[in-house]
Amino acid sequence: MRIGIDIDDTLTDIKDKLTNAEKEYAISLNKNVENKNHKIIDIYNNGNIYQKLFDFSYDELKYFLGTIQEEITNNALPRNDCADIIKKLHKEGHEIYIITARDSEFHKDPYIQSETWLNENSIYFDKLIVNARDKAKVCVENNIDLLIDDSISNCSSVYNCGIEAIMISNEKNSNNEIKTFYNWKEIYNYINNETIFKIVSYNKVNDYNFDVHNFINESMYRFIGRPYKNRKDVLNIYEYYLKNNGNFWIAYDVKNNEILGTIALENRKDYAILKRFYVRENYQNYGIGQMLYNILESYVLNETDINKIYLACGKVLTKAHKFYNKNGFKQIEKLNIEMHFADDDDFFVKNIERSNR
Repeated sequence: MRIGIDIDDTLTDIKDKLTNAEKEYAISLNKNVENKNHKIIDIYNNGNIYQKLFDFSYDELKYFLGTIQEEITNNALPRNDCADIIKKLHKEGHEIYIITARDSEFHKDPYIQSETWLNENSIYFDKLIVNARDKAKVCVENNIDLLIDDSISNCSSVYNCGIEAIMISNEKNSNNEIKTFYNWKEIYNYINNETIFKIVSYNKVNDYNFDVHNFINESMYRFIGRPYKNRKDVLNIYEYYLKNNGNFWIAYDVKNNEILGTIALENRKDYAILKRFYVRENYQNYGIGQMLYNILESYVLNETDINKIYLACGKVLTKAHKFYNKNGFKQIEKLNIEMHFADDDDFFVKNIERSNR
């Protein structure tokens, strides 16, 4: 795998030191420090939490981040076991990408600062990326398979792009989609023993040699007893889905390069049809189906003018019926659109509501 790893509070544990330092700095500036919520999340990775907490001016913020915080981070010790475990992951064939939000706006040279600390503390890396305020964008651009970070907002944004993210923290995480670990030994055990999956659009899978047609045939036979045959849309995904601003996504096991699930969107301008939605039976409690659907709906909301999504689902698939109901679909008696379906199908529709974009 290609593993992305944050530095501050991921390779280190400096949250308490930073909390005390920001408070002392605020007191020196005669700021109000009473009853402040230090658990505010820095969703933009730009230090704005300090401005929210203490009303720092831009220059005050720049001094805190570029001088006080930088001294703490430069002298921080690595978390227990992280250097040895990262070396072990490298020896086992994984690529290590260090991805930090340390940026040129508040630090004189974030690359040299980070590189120096990593080398001084014997942290192995294949590539170092700084100025990474948007972790999701960086992970997509660099084909990251797994992100390890201390920020729930970073992990969630990466997860929403179809890339698995795990969190290291001294506190329990309330987001059930993001797995949280308290130390690097736990992280290593998870990477070694659990399935790591990723979701990619079909037009980005040229390097993988997936047999999508066989997966669809196997799924249709196993779940609803449909015979194996040539399925024109799956044999020509570009023509049936991608050409008309639809899409086709594949969830796969990044360690074994095996398809775990698929979902497709046929775009018919103002409405769409959800198709080819399958997850391997023994992986249906991993959250893969929900992640596939979330990516499809996000695409509909942000990349299309679709206002309704239709689908046909075999009557015997009662578990799938519950899934669609949970995600806002309503069962309807008959279709008012032209669409291929089987005699033993039920029909569902969902109205898409979006704010002005």
